Amino acid sequence: MTKKSVTLDVDPSIMEKNMRIVKETPMEEEFNKILASVDSVPFKLVKPIPGFCVKTHTRPQNKKVFVNICLTDAIPCPRDISNEELMQILSSENPSSYRVPMSIGEGRTEQDNSGAPVTAYDVAINPDFFKKIENDDLFRTFFLTVVFEGLRDKYQFEIDFHNYSILKHRKAIGTLQSHRVQIRDIKSCENILKSPLIEEIVDKPTKNIEIIQPMKKEIIYRLRREPPTGEIEYLLAEFKIPPSVHLQDLNLAIGEDRLVLDFKRMFNQVDFFLPCSVDRDIIDAQLNRNNDMLYVKMPVIN
Repeated sequence: MTKKSVTLDVDPSIMEKNMRIVKETPMEEEFNKILASVDSVPFKLVKPIPGFCVKTHTRPQNKKVFVNICLTDAIPCPRDISNEELMQILSSENPSSYRVPMSIGEGRTEQDNSGAPVTAYDVAINPDFFKKIENDDLFRTFFLTVVFEGLRDKYQFEIDFHNYSILKHRKAIGTLQSHRVQIRDIKSCENILKSPLIEEIVDKPTKNIEIIQPMKKEIIYRLRREPPTGEIEYLLAEFKIPPSVHLQDLNLAIGEDRLVLDFKRMFNQVDFFLPCSVDRDIIDAQLNRNNDMLYVKMPVIN
């Protein structure tokens, strides 16, 4: 592919407006949609294949950033629309109605052609949608704007939206990393943290809560936000721990956007992604033996 810059006859503010409006969607509605599925949809690891590699820079540091656009059938394809429909959507009052499913991986250090260290990110999309952006300047410009906006919001750094190039002779920088994609049958993963997080208590008053998701040899649990409305302060995960399960049988691991509760015996591992980032350094986890409940309080990173 040849070097491209955002030079189409399209107002870049229209592209960026699309992402801003996504963020301004009522948070409670979006959060509730995520919570409705977070408990029931597990994940699997998939290894994407290379598509093309984009080079851009951070601002104002002007450090190189490489974005590997890669492909996997595990990512759904957005609905197929024409260029005219895309322009109408972006110019409408609800441009967020057109979404592109993608998986944005963690940044890692790689080497460029000169051997200098650079940061690389992998972004996985559906192969059919890749064919569309590969052959259509408008969709490619729109897509890369969304990708850059997603990287900026997820990792909190400024990125040059308007000056980038697509490498001619390399499809990827470094080795593509595996991505976690929703499925129905995954039951295991590596611990995110190794240190114990749970404190056992016996004098906390019993709380009446509604328990969901009962299954044989499955731990019953739910995830909720606090406060119920307005800006989120923390997430609260509540697990019903049978009396036969002791504190030493539990291994709780929490990453920035993932929770894993492992049991040494009898029960299946609980593993789900969180709908927003949490501060894993100040997690409060308590096992209350008065009502056999494990409460995990996770402050949200705003």
